[in-house]
Amino acid sequence: MYARLIGEEIAERAEGPLLFLRRSVDVGLNEAVEIEAADGRLRLGRVAALDESSVTVEMLDETAGLALQGTRVRFFGEPLRFRVGPGLLGRVFNGIGQPMDSGPPLAAREALRVDGLPLKASARQAPSEFLETGFTAIDLMNSLVRGQKLPLFSGGGLPHDRIAVDIACNARLPGVKGEAADFAIVFAGIGIPHESAQFFRDEMEKSGALARTVLFLNLASDSSAQRLLTPRFALTAAEYLAFTEGKHVLVILTDLTNYCEALREVSASRGEVPSRKGYPGYMYSDLATLYERAGRIRGVAGSVTQIPILTMPSDDITHPIPDLTGYITEGQIVLDRDLNRRDLYPPIRVLPSLSRLMKDGTGKGLTHADHPALAAQLYAAYAQAQQTRILASVVGEDGLSPTDRQYLAFGQVFEGQVVNHDQPRSLDQSMAAGWLALRGLPRSEMHRLSDAQIAAHLAA
Repeated sequence: MYARLIGEEIAERAEGPLLFLRRSVDVGLNEAVEIEAADGRLRLGRVAALDESSVTVEMLDETAGLALQGTRVRFFGEPLRFRVGPGLLGRVFNGIGQPMDSGPPLAAREALRVDGLPLKASARQAPSEFLETGFTAIDLMNSLVRGQKLPLFSGGGLPHDRIAVDIACNARLPGVKGEAADFAIVFAGIGIPHESAQFFRDEMEKSGALARTVLFLNLASDSSAQRLLTPRFALTAAEYLAFTEGKHVLVILTDLTNYCEALREVSASRGEVPSRKGYPGYMYSDLATLYERAGRIRGVAGSVTQIPILTMPSDDITHPIPDLTGYITEGQIVLDRDLNRRDLYPPIRVLPSLSRLMKDGTGKGLTHADHPALAAQLYAAYAQAQQTRILASVVGEDGLSPTDRQYLAFGQVFEGQVVNHDQPRSLDQSMAAGWLALRGLPRSEMHRLSDAQIAAHLAA
């Protein structure tokens, strides 16, 4: 059954999250669409693909119960926009920017395109200045810098939800005057179950962090096409807070794997030729449109910093999702299943983790002057401890030299007292834990520290 629609469009069929139309008017890619069913219910969508004879519309609401007969389509002649204003902080939205809390309607000051606006490379300012998360394995060993994009690679069953909430509740700008007014969080849950959404909301309300947070919750029961827009609405809110209100914004996106699965589903519905493991060949450029919205602009006070969280299918770091993410972003934080089994929190595997911009946000004038040297020494010592564990598994502890036994003990102390901690730590507290762990090693092994640093921090 075909129905005549506004704009002389003919609905051919609805399939999953897609509505297929016969084209008879000029429309644009990503143009916003409103679908009015015969019962008067309105649904939102956007033009996802078109050619000379057809238009494919991504439905942002469910297509269940949508009859073709009597359905009308309105084209807005512009891309989807998110209406933003000064009252954003403390609000809770669904995946497409519709309020989910009991607050009043948002007094909008601007209507910004959710796809963002292109930014000249010459207008970008290099990321700099330290942003504290409260976790030693990040702050001390793989420091996050304002304007950076630093993903967290997790796995099924690992506590990435708890880590995301703890970062949102404890992150701060150390040493910044007026920090409370200048810092904001944008938190987006993508394709998450109801219990996770309630956990995020309850924990932020309980800690008081919700007052400085804009929360977007896209549920697993929502449309897969809506899932593709959730991070874009969240990043639009972040860009407004950063570049209009001048705030330093930390964006936490979890879980990007759900986003990529939705991308694969929608791509298959369009009949596109798949690439690696069934994902579309343009997934790299699509992810880049999200990650590259982090950064700073010359002459503008604010910044957008990203911590995207993704779960690696089968813990495979070579899977297309973490693989492509690693190419685009500036490092990665990797969670470890063995540390999690030993009840260590956060179970961050330090050696494969990396922050490529750490040098731009730490050291003299930015953090403590001894911070980079301490981190380098801890890395070197822990790497040696891991090699010693392999040796001990072959020859036994009795076959180790006294120095090797000290490295073996250091590995336990480093994991149990430096990486592992239940309460948030400041950078000073993290450094104190690091210096304490190094005291169990011979001074002759401190190759990354100066004599002055050894005398100041490791003297008996």
